Amino acid sequence: MTLYAAILFLHLLGVVLLFVAQGLEWICLRNLQRAASLEQFRSWAGAVKVIPRFSPFSGPLIVFPGAYLATKMKAWPQGWISMALLAVVVILALGLGVSSPRMRAMVKASMQDGAALRDLVARAHAPALRYSFWLRLALGLGVVYLMGSKSPMGMSLAVMGVATALGLIASAKGSQADRQELKPKA
Repeated sequence: MTLYAAILFLHLLGVVLLFVAQGLEWICLRNLQRAASLEQFRSWAGAVKVIPRFSPFSGPLIVFPGAYLATKMKAWPQGWISMALLAVVVILALGLGVSSPRMRAMVKASMQDGAALRDLVARAHAPALRYSFWLRLALGLGVVYLMGSKSPMGMSLAVMGVATALGLIASAKGSQADRQELKPKA
């Protein structure tokens, strides 16, 4: 195995870990939103604590090996590198700045004496969590596309614009579904 192959493996491992963390987040969030009892909510809140075991490694494994690969390929001037790096920064900012603090606060609130299931479920339905999740997922998929296509700047901008739009559309669709789930059952 060459050094290049080993570093490419680490880079791809970071991508896999990112999507594993997002998949776990999605499963936990959906189950938190559908919890029928405080005990069930607390059980899924405990599962949320597993997510940080994956996510802290994904960023460095994506960025540092990716920077090495871009240098080795002399790809820094290519448009897709700039767009992919910008998207990774946005993904990290949304994850660390929006989703993680809200998820931690929700988990902490669920463990408090007197925690109300209705309030906790409403927190799980927070628009900020939904938008952060779908935007990060769409941008991540856009970056994977750029890695494969190695598109010039114009096409890379278009790809990431479409990814952002799809993330926003998915978030809005989720908003409609959330409103249906939160309606009182007659």
